[in-house]
Amino acid sequence: MKITAIALSSILPLTVAFTSKGPVSMQTSILAADALVIPSPEKPIFDPLGLYSANSPERLDGLIKPLESSTLSNENKEILDPMRLYSDQSEVSGKVETSAALPFLPRPALLDDSLPGDRGFDPFNFASDANSLQWQRKSELKHARLAMLAAVGWPMAELMHKNIAGALDMPTLLASNDRVPSILNDGLSHAHFPAFWIATIAVAAALEISESVAENVSCKIDPTDYGFDPLNIFGRKTDGQKRFLQEAEVFNGRLGMLAIVGFAAQEFALKSAVVDQIPIFFKPLNTAFEQLLMTGGSM
Repeated sequence: MKITAIALSSILPLTVAFTSKGPVSMQTSILAADALVIPSPEKPIFDPLGLYSANSPERLDGLIKPLESSTLSNENKEILDPMRLYSDQSEVSGKVETSAALPFLPRPALLDDSLPGDRGFDPFNFASDANSLQWQRKSELKHARLAMLAAVGWPMAELMHKNIAGALDMPTLLASNDRVPSILNDGLSHAHFPAFWIATIAVAAALEISESVAENVSCKIDPTDYGFDPLNIFGRKTDGQKRFLQEAEVFNGRLGMLAIVGFAAQEFALKSAVVDQIPIFFKPLNTAFEQLLMTGGSM
C-alpha cells in the first residue's frame, strides 16, 4: 500500500502540471493519494487469499471481512450437514428437512411424502407448482405402466415371435440378429408403413383426447386412477395395503423404464438380442447353460 501511495504521489503533480488551474503542492498531492488509497471504514475489504499481513493497518482497523458475509445473510443462512462434518452441531440448521433421495439438498416444498413413491427427488425443480407436480405425476405413471408392459413384451417377442410367425405363415418383423425393432437398430422400418403408424397414432390420440375431455367435465382426486381393477384387488385392501401397492407400482415402473433403456442400449452396443446376452434370465436353465458353454461362459 505504501508503494502505491508513493507512485500516485509522484504521478499526480505531473498530471496537474498540465491543467489550467496550475500546479498543486506536493503535500496536497500526497493527501489526495492517501485519500484514494485508504478505503472507507464503511466499505469492507475482502481478502480470501490472505494477502494482507496480520499487522497491516487494514487488518488492525478491522476492515478485513470474510467473503461469506457478502454472499449469505446470517439471518436467512441455513447450514445442512447430512454427513455430520461439523464438529459443532449447534451451527447446523436443525429445522431443515433434507431429501431422502438426495440428502445433501433440502426437500422440495411440494414433495412432502403425501404421494406414493415420493422420496423428494426433484433436483431440477420440475414440480415447481401444484399444476406442474400433477402433470409430472401423470406423465411418470403413464410411462411407468408402458415401460412395465414393454419390459415383459420385449424379451417375449425375441423368444416367441419367430415361432408364432412361422405357425401363422407370416413374415417375421424382428430386426437383424433377432432383435426387437427399435430406433437404435433401424428395426422400426420393418413395420408396415403407413398402416401401422396411422393406427398407433390414432389410438394414442383417442386415449389422450378422451382423457382431456374427462378432465374438463369432472375432477378426480387421483388423476392417475383410471378405475382399472377388474378383479377388485385394490378395493378389498386396507389403507396401508393400498399405499403399499401404489408405491410398488411406482417403484416397479421406474425400474421398468430403466430396463427398457438398458435393453435398447445393450442391443445397440452388442448387436445381439438381449435374451441371448443374458439367457439365464429369459430361457430354461438347461438351454441357458448350454448356450453359456457354447459361448465360453461369456454373456
